[in-house]
Amino acid sequence: MDGFLNILKPPAMTSHDVVKKVRGLFPTVKVGHGGTLDPDAVGVLPLLLGKATKLSSYLLEFSKVYRAGLQLGITTDTEDSSGKVLTKQDVPALSVADIEKVFHLFQGEIQQIPPMYSAVKQKGKKLYQYAREGRNVDRSPRKVTVYSLKIIEFYPPSRILFEVKCSKGTYIRTLCSQIGDYLGCGGHMFSLLRKEVGVFSIQDAHTIEELEESYRQNRIAELLLPLDYPFQNCKKLFLEETEIKALRQGRYLSYFNLLEKYGQALPEPVDETILPVYTKKSIFTLLARWKKDKKNLFYLKPEKVLKSC
Repeated sequence: MDGFLNILKPPAMTSHDVVKKVRGLFPTVKVGHGGTLDPDAVGVLPLLLGKATKLSSYLLEFSKVYRAGLQLGITTDTEDSSGKVLTKQDVPALSVADIEKVFHLFQGEIQQIPPMYSAVKQKGKKLYQYAREGRNVDRSPRKVTVYSLKIIEFYPPSRILFEVKCSKGTYIRTLCSQIGDYLGCGGHMFSLLRKEVGVFSIQDAHTIEELEESYRQNRIAELLLPLDYPFQNCKKLFLEETEIKALRQGRYLSYFNLLEKYGQALPEPVDETILPVYTKKSIFTLLARWKKDKKNLFYLKPEKVLKSC
């Protein structure tokens, strides 16, 4: 069984809990997930089955869309509502226009310090393990990108519901804390819904109960998404057996040699762009990436081989 399941993670379950449940249904199948959600968070959790687990790193690279709730005036040690309250402050009188101006400052490339209650590793140990020991360790700031940040609803004086599209590695609870700090009153995240992970959307997600019912009815195949599903918005490359064999052997292919053979059927090269590669019979066989050599010439580099021709 190879492919993806788009699961709607419920609250009070960890991402690993969901994986464990699916492993219980399919004990002989390798199962992973495409991006951790905190236990209190809900929303899209892509699961990877069989050969799809080889693609986990690519899912982590995808942008994500969240709907989150920000409570101003209260800070916690976890930066969300599950934590211990650290401070309480008065919230200044705010208008929607005031909030929009602040939101604008947090769009684009920003710096974030990973929260202590996170799975980021430092000196071989996860930060939350230090936190549970009552230790606060120095963390280096990281660059992340906020592509869009917009208000969905403002509940005066201190609650904001907003939607954000962001890069990998973005902590939404940290973003809430940063916005609260900028406003001078502090803040924390009180709710989080993940709406999208790349092409995986909440509109198409299935609950655990739906998954279990499909299993009982032997209809899991109806929920299973194909191996190339995450790359449906990428340009596709259809090659003959000679080139596919070369890529499978780890060889790089010159763009000019490919252009000479395939002409206009060859996608325009863009550095670092991922391409799903198919046989002439439309069988998804591997992932490749456009790269540049020292002479600034493009070549196609094989990355993940999935199927034999």
